[in-house]
Amino acid sequence: MKQISRHFLIFSLFFISIVGASISWGKGFVPELPPVLMSVETPAYNSKISGATKVSLIAPGMDCGVVQCWKQGPGFGSDSVVTSLIFDETGKAFFTFPADEYPHGPITLRITSTDGYHWDSCNLMLYNKGGIAWDQGIPQIPPPQAEGMKVIFQDDFRKPLSISSTGRGTTYCSHKPGGGDFGSFRFADHESSNSPFSQIDTYLRIRADESKGSTGFLSSVGMDGSGVSASAPCYFECRFLGPSATGSWPAFWLLNLGSLKGSDKSADEYDVVEAYGGIGEHRPNAVGYMVATHTWNSAIKQPGVYLYILMNQLGGKSTFWETFHTYGCKITDSDTIYYCDNIEVARHPTTLLGKSDRFFFMINLALGGGWPVDLSRYGGKIDMYIDYVRVWQG
Repeated sequence: MKQISRHFLIFSLFFISIVGASISWGKGFVPELPPVLMSVETPAYNSKISGATKVSLIAPGMDCGVVQCWKQGPGFGSDSVVTSLIFDETGKAFFTFPADEYPHGPITLRITSTDGYHWDSCNLMLYNKGGIAWDQGIPQIPPPQAEGMKVIFQDDFRKPLSISSTGRGTTYCSHKPGGGDFGSFRFADHESSNSPFSQIDTYLRIRADESKGSTGFLSSVGMDGSGVSASAPCYFECRFLGPSATGSWPAFWLLNLGSLKGSDKSADEYDVVEAYGGIGEHRPNAVGYMVATHTWNSAIKQPGVYLYILMNQLGGKSTFWETFHTYGCKITDSDTIYYCDNIEVARHPTTLLGKSDRFFFMINLALGGGWPVDLSRYGGKIDMYIDYVRVWQG
């Protein structure tokens, strides 16, 4: 093993924390990426684990690093340092992850390494079959923003997934109603042999698979417009954990029913959360997500929002890929309000169609969105986990 002084190790870990802060601020210093990326040898990305789990890494040229993981606790929980790392002459390092001390279900180990100047970071998403049940499933107490409304739909994915390519006779449709599928990977059907959907315990997993060129999409209405929709006043929310690979694009968004009549018709789109993955130069540097309003084909200019929400300044100060978050949108006759973990993050006057038409929701793991796509570090597969989705009507 390399002989690394205690002072150098402390300096390097301090360097990593400065890098993290710089990324979190979304500006300033962006250090050079190393020519060879760090990768995990075992366990496989996205695999199931339990108990004491040995993790082996390789990062040629790197000297030391740190491993972090979000941990259960009061309120939003808190970040934790699992261990520090020292790489040997071959660029390898090992540590044991105490899975039983961390949350049950999907978790992300954030592993950062440095040689004192270059740095690299990868996210090891795993499914903890053991661990501690924490903050999962539909809450018994409704959020304050739904006060005075009635739940008209909720799904915590405990039952078999009801979805088809058209949405006819099923709860969800696996394509965008009205046409216009998007992204670098196609949205595959559950009834096909390449289904991107699976249910693990009480979570719905959407998998983007580079070898198949496919990923997954859910719409609450079918191609004919039948299904779950709501009109103002109403509230939509979804709780999920997304990936942060280069080009990953998880989202929860709303569209009015009139948009199904054709691409040339007026359509109002409320993007509750558009999360872009990847950290580093020429990438979104995503420690947050976008909230956006679109009034497509409208002859009248209408107010909206187009905001980057810095998640490290909210609540538990964690990102969409570090732990689960709940994203919501409330539509009233006067205002449309966006929430993260029941905290208001954006607001604008309700658009014309927001006042007069019904809205439905969509959840997807897309790829691209104008950014480069590179899943090679993660074996060509990334996952999005959905805990639940709910709709209230006034």
